[in-house]
Amino acid sequence: MQLKYKEKVLVSVIVLALALNAGIFINAYPQTLKPLDSNFAADFSAYYIGEWRFFHNPTAIYESGDYIQGDYVILPKPQTFMYTPSFLIFFTPFLSLDYQSALILFDVIQFLSIFALAYFIYNIVKDKELGLGAITTIVILLLPLPNALGLEAKAFFPSYYWGYALANAHVLQTSLIVASLYFSCTKKPLLSGFMLAVSCFDPRVTLLAIPILLWYNREKLRRFTLSSVAFITAFNLPFFFYNNIGFTFLQKRVKGDIISAMYAYDWLPIAAVVTLTVVEVISIVTVKRGMSFSKTKKTST
Repeated sequence: MQLKYKEKVLVSVIVLALALNAGIFINAYPQTLKPLDSNFAADFSAYYIGEWRFFHNPTAIYESGDYIQGDYVILPKPQTFMYTPSFLIFFTPFLSLDYQSALILFDVIQFLSIFALAYFIYNIVKDKELGLGAITTIVILLLPLPNALGLEAKAFFPSYYWGYALANAHVLQTSLIVASLYFSCTKKPLLSGFMLAVSCFDPRVTLLAIPILLWYNREKLRRFTLSSVAFITAFNLPFFFYNNIGFTFLQKRVKGDIISAMYAYDWLPIAAVVTLTVVEVISIVTVKRGMSFSKTKKTST
């Protein structure tokens, strides 16, 4: 059976967005071979040094500043690890590679996750209004800035450009949090809870996604809630009993200025959650207004 016109248009928009995203990745790749500036390496250095210290100096995972004796050398200097301890579980395999090889592999995985992200978006919005679906696709897969002054990728699509260029994990987090929303829509609360737990290494996004996740899982709310709490606890609780890593995270990384410390790539998962929430609200309001109109029309007849 051929795709309906609406579905064809939506698929075309998704394919175009994926092509542009691929162009951003290619454009950003040369920057992955360079440090951020003369003082710090790319954002990825924070993940690598955090994982290195987890195995070699666990009490120093969240320490910032100059090198600590015994650290893996990343020039000019690694950045500070900021995420929840659970991130260290899933990042472990990358430590089997040298820094640069691990960075490239991580970035490739992030780029490939965009195709899964496109699949999730399609299935979430395919039954919505075409305009809403198209806008959602463009926002989540590209996040262009309307005030951009140039046509270069880093000027017009700074979030994805710098996310790829610095191998920042918020690109991957976008795919993970939308995956949680997708499994919520398809009535799979356990998978939704699991993906939420994997994606919550930056808790700001998790907190923002709670309303829409509760709404999507409203028919199986208890299973979703229990699975989410169980997975998040399983991934993080052991770190509170191993060299006080969990407590160190709370003491050194959960602080008042966490909301103001925002960079271009930080907006990727936030924009995805906000856009899908707004689209869902608009759809609910539209349906209710349509039902009310039908009832009024029937009554007047």
